[in-house]
Amino acid sequence: MSQVSTVNSESVVESENEIVESKAPSLWARLGAEVIGTFILVFGGLGAAMWGGLQGASQIPSALAFGLALVVAAIAFGQVSGGHFNPAVTLGAAIAGGIKWLHGLYYVIAQVIGGLLAALILYVTLVRVPAFQTPTEGGGLSSFFGQLANGFDDHSQLKLPMLSAALIEIIATAVFVSVILAVGRLKSNKAVGPFAIGLSLAVLLTVLGPFTNGSLNPARSTAVVFFTDGWAVGQLWLFWVAPLIGAALAGLIYRGFIVTDGDAPRTVADAAPLETEGEQELATVAEGQLAGSQATEAAVPESTVNQEARDFFDGKTSPKSADEAKSKED
Repeated sequence: MSQVSTVNSESVVESENEIVESKAPSLWARLGAEVIGTFILVFGGLGAAMWGGLQGASQIPSALAFGLALVVAAIAFGQVSGGHFNPAVTLGAAIAGGIKWLHGLYYVIAQVIGGLLAALILYVTLVRVPAFQTPTEGGGLSSFFGQLANGFDDHSQLKLPMLSAALIEIIATAVFVSVILAVGRLKSNKAVGPFAIGLSLAVLLTVLGPFTNGSLNPARSTAVVFFTDGWAVGQLWLFWVAPLIGAALAGLIYRGFIVTDGDAPRTVADAAPLETEGEQELATVAEGQLAGSQATEAAVPESTVNQEARDFFDGKTSPKSADEAKSKED
């Protein structure tokens, strides 16, 4: 009887794995979600910043717009791609073990494309607006984009030196990515996750505004520089290096001090997001199959498919082995 239960358990696990993998979003679907999500984030944040600049408003509305845009994008597309929308977040997830490195590279390319498309549409839409017209065609808008670009020294509101700008971007990005990784471990109240992440982004951008104009996101920084003066391109490197260092610190700290033995994410390619309706259906099917077997108390081992993006690092429970099931029956 124990031998029959072991066979039934293994067949259930295999069927679970096959169905989960078939329900996993394809790589192209995930990349498309990253393009659209980053577009929403950059379009909403930069658009609000432009309007606020024309009205002489503070940077708080712009920071809130970035945060709310991130909430919207995360809710809409987070279950498809994991809702990174930021190369720094992707790096932190890769170091912590939540996404394959090659897929992470694809994510970064998709994010940069999404940000560039958002900035391009804003530029093309506003280039003929009278408020941005100057004797040099497009010069007014180009100069205005320069006010949205990230910078240091003379291009910082507080004339922040380069090293200080790098330090504050590193620390702020580390905090932001840490929040994302921590939210990914929530096993209850997961609906609050996007709001926690969006609010943390808004708060950090409000703080960083006078220092560097608030980056935290290399894709957002890159989106602006092609539509303004050359100084922005010359200073762009810092707003890639600093956020990536901060994200790497967050990922290393998470992996080294938070993820415990037996809790570390496994590396299985093309993993499906967890807690989906399909996975709940799998649990129901598995219970029905085991109930019909001769094993009265045999438990179904958990799927060995590792999650890749959304809910990065939920704790894993080691599947019960055949020996454990056998001893329990005996």
